[in-house]
Amino acid sequence: MLILLLNFQRNQHTKYFQMNKSSTGKFKFWRSIISNPLSSGLVSLFRNPISFLYVGLFIFAGLINVEHSFSDAPKQSGYFSGSVEFDKQPASTINTDKITANITLLGEEQILEIKATSLNDSETVYTQIKNFKGVGTYFIPGDGSSSNIGNLIKDIQDYQNKNNFYEATRPNAAGISNGVGRVNITSYSSEAIVGDLVLIGNNPAGQQAILGAAKFKVNLQP
Repeated sequence: MLILLLNFQRNQHTKYFQMNKSSTGKFKFWRSIISNPLSSGLVSLFRNPISFLYVGLFIFAGLINVEHSFSDAPKQSGYFSGSVEFDKQPASTINTDKITANITLLGEEQILEIKATSLNDSETVYTQIKNFKGVGTYFIPGDGSSSNIGNLIKDIQDYQNKNNFYEATRPNAAGISNGVGRVNITSYSSEAIVGDLVLIGNNPAGQQAILGAAKFKVNLQP
């Protein structure tokens, strides 16, 4: 009987020690959590519900700023890069961001116009593509019913001098063609057109201008 009593007391002491150790561990755990600054902030947040309103407003303001930062970002400007030679003179390079494009409707036909001007506002490249259908190759002046236009202008400021205009036009009554060209559209979307251009034109004096393989990207006008 005495042995059973001693065993019972020993078991109770062991259980008490284990419970005490467990309670001490839990206390240390919660004390470390509460003493953490982040946890203290969360506790204060839950104790003061109006703080949720300020947090929500802060997040909302942050999202608005991010949206404005994207919407206000300027769009990438277009470019035109190529070399042009007028009447066997040394070729000059046209590297410019002064390029525009417009697509208009004539009946059921789309007409694409591209104009690029050098930075000094003199040399200009102009093309007009009729029956434009997006990505593809378009020849100047074209054949059949199409009559695409390609112009190389030596000095746009002196527009009254006809010899400044080197054109690629359809053959005349004698069957003699006046220049030739090609516009290759490699990418087309509602926002921009990307491609390359080759053009040979003649002026009324019989002089020739050659535009090498020029590359361009142009943002479509709204």
